Amino acid sequence: MNQRILSLLKCPVCEAGMSSDADGRTLRCLGTRTHCYDVSRSGYLNFTSPRDGVGDGRAAVRARTLFLDAGYYEPLSDAVNSLLDKLGAKTVIDAGCGEGYYTNRMGTGRCVIGVDLSRDGIDSAARCAKRLCNDASFFVGSLFKLPVLGESIDAVTNLFAPCAEEEFLRVLRPGGNLLLVGAGERHLFGLKEVLYENPYLNPGRADLPTQMELVETSRLTYTVTVTGRETIDALFSMTPYYWRTSERDRVKLSSLEELTTELDFNLYVFKKGH
Repeated sequence: MNQRILSLLKCPVCEAGMSSDADGRTLRCLGTRTHCYDVSRSGYLNFTSPRDGVGDGRAAVRARTLFLDAGYYEPLSDAVNSLLDKLGAKTVIDAGCGEGYYTNRMGTGRCVIGVDLSRDGIDSAARCAKRLCNDASFFVGSLFKLPVLGESIDAVTNLFAPCAEEEFLRVLRPGGNLLLVGAGERHLFGLKEVLYENPYLNPGRADLPTQMELVETSRLTYTVTVTGRETIDALFSMTPYYWRTSERDRVKLSSLEELTTELDFNLYVFKKGH
């Protein structure tokens, strides 16, 4: 366990700080009643309880990994990293990190923590971190109950996941930043043109923070051509349309080997007060 990251962690049961055994395979809290957490074979820690719920399963994680590893969202990842560089963020939590695609690309020189409820997603993220030999650490946990000490983090990234503003305020140091990403109004419009007779514009994120200062907004748009039935299906399964689309409309994708669509992202930077 990276000692820098270890110094940021808190026990999810008693909220005490954490220490590591000599072999680095077990973490113990520093509370009056010791709570222990074992590092998995792939390198992550599970900080959830049964009441926290579960995240995406293995099939959803596999589909998202297939699509993201093809590089279609790489410009968005690069834009996020550029903003983190601009903010000078050295300690970062990626809250709701999923399979860790963006987390594992957040560059060297940062202390990066990925948190998500999906055990399958975090397992995949941790295995990828090992292959890349980067310093990202991953924890199964709720973004509404992040396993880090208060006012210890320079920046929180929140890409398409729910915005847990109160928890983000707790973990951010005074003057720290929240970087939010949401779908722009024409995001995946080409996909919607295939699926629906009357495609509609996206309304934008409805959960923007109300207790933090908005200091920067930007928009990233570009067009991609997604090739291959499996990759198109993987993209579709990542979207909310997967759950809202009728079977009659779903079959419209079944004959496609190529899909050209706009990608449209809104990026927001919020600042916590001193």
